[in-house]
Amino acid sequence: MKLLEPLRARFALARRFSGVFAGQRPALAAIAALSLAVAALQVLTPWPIQRIVDGALTLEDAPWEQRWRTVWTSAAALLALTATQALIEYVAQVQIAKVGQRVARRLRLELFTHLTQLSPRFFAQHKLGDLLVRLLGDVSMARGALVDASLEIATRSVWVLGVLAVMVWLDWRLTAVLALALPAIVLVSRASTRRIETQARKQRRKEGALADFLEESLGAAELIQSLGAGPALSRRLARESRTAERAGQKSARLSAQLSGSVHALLGLGVVLTLLFGSWRVLRGELSAGELLVFVSYVRGLLKPVRSASRNSERIAKGVACARRIAEVLDEPAAVREAPGAVAAPLAPERLAFEGVHYSHDGAREALRGLDASFRRGELCGVFGASGAGKSTLAALCVRLFDPSQGCVRIDGVDVREFTLASLRERVGLCLQQPLLVGASVRDNLCLGLDEVSDERLWQALEAAGAATFVRALPGGLEGVLGASGVGLSGGQRRRLALARTLLRRAPILIVDEPFAGLDAAARAAVFAHLARVARDSIVVVIAHERELLERYDRVLWIEDGRAQAFGAHGELLEQSPRYRELALVDGAGGAP
Repeated sequence: MKLLEPLRARFALARRFSGVFAGQRPALAAIAALSLAVAALQVLTPWPIQRIVDGALTLEDAPWEQRWRTVWTSAAALLALTATQALIEYVAQVQIAKVGQRVARRLRLELFTHLTQLSPRFFAQHKLGDLLVRLLGDVSMARGALVDASLEIATRSVWVLGVLAVMVWLDWRLTAVLALALPAIVLVSRASTRRIETQARKQRRKEGALADFLEESLGAAELIQSLGAGPALSRRLARESRTAERAGQKSARLSAQLSGSVHALLGLGVVLTLLFGSWRVLRGELSAGELLVFVSYVRGLLKPVRSASRNSERIAKGVACARRIAEVLDEPAAVREAPGAVAAPLAPERLAFEGVHYSHDGAREALRGLDASFRRGELCGVFGASGAGKSTLAALCVRLFDPSQGCVRIDGVDVREFTLASLRERVGLCLQQPLLVGASVRDNLCLGLDEVSDERLWQALEAAGAATFVRALPGGLEGVLGASGVGLSGGQRRRLALARTLLRRAPILIVDEPFAGLDAAARAAVFAHLARVARDSIVVVIAHERELLERYDRVLWIEDGRAQAFGAHGELLEQSPRYRELALVDGAGGAP
């Protein structure tokens, strides 16, 4: 039926998200049974009224006692039907709410898990605020559409067919008259619903942009205050809010137009049914009670259409939100684990890059045929100008993304042949931008690890030069940090991130800018610790401090995405004028 076209579209979305209904089938079956029971009671409800009208009110030649007995027994039957229907509807609504909450929880978890598997390129192309709106608001709004669709398809269609069968049985001519109004209702509903859904998607995009603006602004509160930019940003917020407000008002107008149009068409259908039905009653071809039953069925049959029109904005938003969620879920994961993947070696001897190419945007390559090899027992530095590809090299080791050409190997085996869990357990990566969460220091240090003793935690903090300021924090290890480590200096955040990496005791350690924000004594201590770790591990330091280059066993010099040279600092100084130009600053490093 065309009348059910919106339901079919929603059912298609429900099938797309069938995984979130895992384990809910018994509950859904119970809800469907309860809904069918309610539908059956709704079919029976008008008949006690018909019995009163035809068996008492219009039967004047029957004894008064008999007519009164018909009235009160029919009223009692109507009361029993209504009370039973109310009780069953209550139980069904409670069960629907439980299933809805479970579906929302599973859907949010699925979306979050998938987001954690997407490439950095995806997050560079999508605003964080919009993704947060999808995780929080869109999931909640999609929940109703998804749960409603799975239930309405199972119950409404059966109920509609049952009512139509009873209506045809009562009077097929009246049913045919009613059918004259249905095409207009269907056309108006379909056209308006499409417009409402399109507008709802626009509104959600605008709300996502507004959320992104708020997230960025609140995250840069200190900068905003230092620049005196508060009033300007408030004016921008007012403009963004007005844009979102206008989008919401347009959705409301479209919804009101649909509701009014459907209400008028329904009224026309009821009027036509009453006129033709009354004519048949006057001709003695239909009883007054049967006409009342038929009109009651008309109103009950078209009630879902009227309800859909009144709630079209909510329904359209739910469908639009479900599609926005599907857009993210359909985004391919950055990396996939190969079938038959094996565990990475526990004590690797060699990390090698062979002809590695990679581009972040698909245009300019960050790495262009990089060849390099790092051995266990050496402390190696990676040196180069900003944008040379050093951080990209580090990210490839843990498969945050994969090379477009070439491969990264551990002990001669392509890292794509290892399980992701074992690879990321073997490779400890400390990024240049420290990533902390709004939790305790302990929770930040133990991310991805099981319980760790306090002794190990303090050892890692000491090695990273972070123990002193952590002891000074209120609560020490249990002190709760602000969101993204707000309240700590940049150097303190980097030292905590380094301590978290060192705590993993991975056989391959790659650290980016580990000495930033450290004084000379702390810098020397951290370097000494890395040198000790390098005796039994593969340690690669992305080197920014030129005065420390001579202390590495070997230095990989990268420029323009290529390995220009790899060897001891002194050798590179002798071999390359360009390296001397980049590496020597204020006479550091021992000029030849």
